[in-house]
Amino acid sequence: MGAATRRSLVDLLREYQDVFTFGPKEMPGINPTTMEHRLNVDPSHKPLIQKKWHIGPKRAAAATVEVQKLLEVGFIRECQYPE
Repeated sequence: MGAATRRSLVDLLREYQDVFTFGPKEMPGINPTTMEHRLNVDPSHKPLIQKKWHIGPKRAAAATVEVQKLLEVGFIRECQYPE
């Protein structure tokens, strides 16, 4: 990316900074269906248990912090799946 392109992009982002948020607390009242994730599961297939993923301690800690923020403001909720 050239310097001129980068500069114009930064200027554009600054001009419209009021439409961006920097955390879930800045987005109250957004309908969950706007960005809701659902699993499209075929009931005729047998469920499989995936292998557990292991991530490093730094990434696990960062993920836990982010998930906690989203839980606190109600953007996500815990769901239980049968094993």
